[in-house]
Formats: sequence, structure tokens, C-alpha cells
Amino acid sequence: MPFLNPGGHDFIGANLDGWGILQMVFAIVYTLVLLVLCALLWKQRNHPIIRMRKIPMAIAAVLVLHVYLVIVLIVYPLNGYFPCNAEFWIMSIYLPIGVGLFQAQNQQLLLISRGQQVLLTQDVYKPLPSGKTRWQYYRNKFIIWCKSSKEQDAFEGFIALGMLVQFLGSLLIYVISRKFNAYGVVSQPTTQALCRRGWEWAPSIIWQAAWNYIAGPYLLWKIRMIRDIYNWRLQTTLAILASLPGTPFWLAAVYSNSLNGVSKYWVPPMWFVPGLITMQMITVLSALFQVWRSQRQAKEVDGALNEFAIKKHVGIAGPNASIMTTSTKTKNSGSSRVPMKAMEDCLTSNGLEYNAFYHFCTTKTFNGENLVFLDRAIKFKLEWHRIFNLLNVSPDTTRLSLYRDAVDIYLTLIWDKTANYPINIPSNISRDLNTLFQSAAASRKPPCITPLRQQRHTLGRTRRPLQLRRRPPPSPHAAPFPR
Repeated sequence: MPFLNPGGHDFIGANLDGWGILQMVFAIVYTLVLLVLCALLWKQRNHPIIRMRKIPMAIAAVLVLHVYLVIVLIVYPLNGYFPCNAEFWIMSIYLPIGVGLFQAQNQQLLLISRGQQVLLTQDVYKPLPSGKTRWQYYRNKFIIWCKSSKEQDAFEGFIALGMLVQFLGSLLIYVISRKFNAYGVVSQPTTQALCRRGWEWAPSIIWQAAWNYIAGPYLLWKIRMIRDIYNWRLQTTLAILASLPGTPFWLAAVYSNSLNGVSKYWVPPMWFVPGLITMQMITVLSALFQVWRSQRQAKEVDGALNEFAIKKHVGIAGPNASIMTTSTKTKNSGSSRVPMKAMEDCLTSNGLEYNAFYHFCTTKTFNGENLVFLDRAIKFKLEWHRIFNLLNVSPDTTRLSLYRDAVDIYLTLIWDKTANYPINIPSNISRDLNTLFQSAAASRKPPCITPLRQQRHTLGRTRRPLQLRRRPPPSPHAAPFPR
């Protein structure tokens, strides 16, 4: 059996030569490897380090592109058994939509970065729509959505609209062209080889080129100043660059005779394969690498904290202290308090230190909303402790005041309808908080607060000073400290 069939891709019988078998084996092996990697990534999709990347969308883009890639790999072995009609739909749907999903997932870095920048300059609260009539309500709701909705939602809506336009345009071309059916009104029936040339294929490549050569470079320009700690910008840059070379070679192979000799064995769509494989591997492996590195660093930090706590304990106990066992090391409670104590010290520090840490969280780690929530929650607990243990005040009044403070935290940082950048919490906790606060939240407007500090504020509200008066130690029936 020769490695290359002398006729090549000539639409006459199957090509089961060495090159054709190699392509089929590669398609099977690569599919299995990619599915295993996607399964591992799906299992880790809720890991904090990659949850912001929208892993379901990334996997969807990878799989849609992979369908196109596998079909391209078997075009040469099938050698004409693959109808022109099917190739038209694959080229018009799978490739443009797959590239569109891929570029939408790449936009996550820019959208997340912009959302965090909002936390540096704007209030964390957005008002609910209002209106006396149903028409006014929905009109105001639409206006507020256009002005204050997440850029991510708007961009995904744009992607969905583009996919719909692409499908309807491909359907119209398929219906009116005689190359694909007998009831068309333009073009003429032709051979299998000539069917794959003509104006009918231009819209699919134009759409795909628009994503690669307009949206891609635009995104590269917008993210050029981002310096995150996850190497997310580097991954996005490499993936976009990998998508660029395929289109010019495909155009040359389809509409020029200069590559006819190469196209006998390397069919025109194969020019997309190297870029597609690179895009898939960068998307999947970079996310898995970040998860692995995060888990390794977490173990190293835990080990360092345990060692620090053990040394501190031995130093206090003296040189005659007994050596602690491994189980005692792992159960040492001091190590778990070290990072929390450092966090509390930072949150209770002066404005300059807090602002520097907050700027790092919003521009490098993209979790500034979590720092704001911790700041507000710690203040709330300190206020609870101060009121119920040091002041002789009316319990009903203070409980109502603290409940309002809790509603303010819910409105500005948890409820997605009013929080500019809500924190990520499990759905069951979010559901419980909605049950507890939503009825009060609908009729309350929290104070305007920007997270950056000019001076220390107390729970974001101007409160009438309470008359401080020492009282005896609290009785056993005093209100418990919230956990």
C-alpha cells in the first residue's frame, strides 16, 4: 500500500493510503485526548482560580471547533463520499460559530478587567427600575439594562445575534443556489470539485475573518496594559495569534491554481487545522495548569504556615519542649489564624495601605469585590459586638439598625439586580439570603459608597451618635455574637 495515492484528492473512491489512514488515526487519538482534558476541566469548572473564565463557554467553543476539525481530517480519506452540501453547512456553521464562541470566551479577560475597574471609580450599587405603569416599568428597565448591565451579558447577546444572522444568511444562500439543490435561482449545477468554489462560500469566510482579523486584533489592543497574575493575557494573545494564519492559505488554495499540487494531499480546509489545534490546547491546558499551580501553591502555603506555627510554639515552650507529632502539626490551630489575622490587620489599617491592597486585588487578581465584602462584614460584626456588649441601648432599636446595615451589604454586594459586581457565592446561600432580605431590599436605597477610602467610614451610613455608657458584664441571656 503506497503512502500517497497518485491521484490524491480526486473525488474517485476512498483514499485508504498511508496518508489517509494516518489522518483518521490522528483524528481518533486526538479526539480521545481532548475529551479527557475537557472532562478534567469540566470537573474543575467551579475552582475559584478559573471560575471567572466561563469554562462552559470555553468547552463549548472547543467542542464546536473540534467537530469541524474532525470532519476536515476525514475529507481526504473519504475522497468524494463527503457531499458538497454537507461541507457547505459545516463551513458556514461550525467554523464561524466555533470561532465566534472562542472570541467571546477570549473577551472574558477584557470584560472582567473593565468590571473590576468600575469598582475603583464608581458606586457598587445600581438602582432598580421604577415606573407607575407597566410600559414605564419595562421602558425604564430596558434603559437601565443598557446603561448598567454587565458588558459580558451585552457582548454575549451580540454573539448570539451574529450567530442567528450567520445561520439565516447561509440558509438563504443554500436555497437560492443550484449548486446545492434543483430549485435554486442562481448559479448552475456543477461537479463535486467545482462545487467547492464560487461566491457561495464567501459569506462563511467573511464572517470567520471578521472574528479573526477585526475582533481579535481589537481585543489584543484593549488588553495590552493588563498585567494579571494568572498569565491570562498571554494565553489570550497566543490563542488569537494562532487563529490568524489559516484564512489566507485557505483562500489561496480555493481560488488560485498555484497550490493545486499541494491541495491534492493537503485539502484547502486543512490549513485551519494547525491553528485550531493550537487554540484548543492553549484554552484547555492553560486553565488546567492554573488549577494545578493553585493547588500546589496552596499546599506550600499551608506547609509554611504550619512550620511557622510549630516554630513559634517551640520557641514559647522552650528548648525542653517535646517534639510534636505529624498529626499535631496538621491540627495546629495557630496556622489557620495567621492569614486571617493578616487580612484583618490590613482591613483595619489606614486608607493608604488598604487602597494599595484593594488596587492589587482589582487589577492583578480580579477579586476586588470580595475584599469590599470582607471589609463591610468585619465592620458589621464589630458594630454588633460594640452595641450588644458595651452599650446600654434598646435591643429592638439596635437590631433594626443592624438589619438595615445587613440589607445595605446585600444590596451593594450580593443581589445581582442592584450590585454592580456581586460576589460569587453558592446558589443555596444566595437563595437563603434572597428569602431573608429581598422584601426589604426592594424598598430601600443604600448610601453611595466607593470602595477606595479617603477616611475610615462606619458601615457606609451616617449614624446618630449613641450615648456611650458602661454597663455591667453581659448576662447569659445577651444576644450571641454572629458567626
